[in-house]
Order: sequence, then structure tokens, then C-alpha cells
Amino acid sequence: MYPLRLFTYLLVVAFTSLAGSFLLRAANSENNFPVKVHEFKFSQVPAPSVTFPEKIFPEVEFPEIACPQIRVQKNKYLTIFTLPADFLFDSGKDTIRPQAEKALHQVSQAITHRYPDTWLQILGHTDSAGDEIDNLQLSERRVTAVRKWLSEKGGIKISLMTKQGYGETQPVAPNTNSDGSDNPLGRKKNRRIEIIVQKSVGG
Repeated sequence: MYPLRLFTYLLVVAFTSLAGSFLLRAANSENNFPVKVHEFKFSQVPAPSVTFPEKIFPEVEFPEIACPQIRVQKNKYLTIFTLPADFLFDSGKDTIRPQAEKALHQVSQAITHRYPDTWLQILGHTDSAGDEIDNLQLSERRVTAVRKWLSEKGGIKISLMTKQGYGETQPVAPNTNSDGSDNPLGRKKNRRIEIIVQKSVGG
């Protein structure tokens, strides 16, 4: 179900981007067609949920995962490794911190040992502080950095990895309290990187 939702969402984004590009080219063509181009905002795309509730994806322990910051969930179809973005990156940055490499090494070991030559996807999320587009772009840069690390230092083929930044659109906790005040703990939970392994049935 979740891979299908991801695929559907990506199709919507791709179609919208292609349509916008076509309209811009038409508006600037030598024929000067009277095409009115509307500004597109990322938040206008209906985003299906790509969160992983524990009721559906129970938390498990892998002996090779010793770093307490790594959360592992799995069911019959997916295994999800979640790492706090605050642990992997400095605030607002997309360079992996040296002290986080041990955790990524543990994740890459688990993947290559348990799921060799298996497709995986890297998802990036932020909280809602700041500009929506900036958050989206930051999440995209961060998943690119994680994929590069897993490829160059983790021994995972880059051809097996896809990536997607979601910015602030997929919170797992409220960014604000019911009275509208800031919720630092909720925002911290929302800043995360998820590495999703698409398992073979029974894997």
C-alpha cells in the first residue's frame, strides 16, 4: 500500500511539473499564444500519507543496530530505518556530521547483510518552521547526501536507491500545541530521515 501511495504521489508531482514546463514554453514561443500561467505551490499538490505508524509497522531490534538514535520498524513488506535529522545534520545544513557516520554504517551493514541487492528509498522530512519551499529543498539536499554516503561508504549500489524530500508535509507529531504555541518536541520528531527497504515477501 505504502509503495503504491509513494508512486502515485510522485506521478502527480511529475505531471504537474511537466505541465507547468509546457505552458511556460508555449507562453514564450514565437507564436505568442495568449497562455496564462498560474504560480504553482508545492502545498497545492495533495500529498498522501507516507508515515509509518507503529501499529502497522512494529518496532523491532536488530543486533547490528547499536546506535540508540536509530529506530527500526518492519512488517511483511517493508523495513524502515528512521534517523533524527538533528543527529545526522547541523541545523539548516545538508552535510552529514562525522559523529553520525557510525550510525549510517550500522544501517548500511544491516541492509547489505539482510537485504542484499534490494531496492530502497530514502525519504527526508523537516518541521514546519521557516519557509515551505526552503524546507522542501533542504529535505531534498539531505536525502541526496544520505544516498551519496550509502553509495560511497556504505557499499550499497546507487542504482538500487531512490530519494524523495517531503519538506514539512509529512509530520508525525504536531509542530504546535493546541493553543498555538510552539511544540519543540513535536518539531524534533518531524525532522527525520527514513530509509525504506522494499523486502521480498517473507524477507
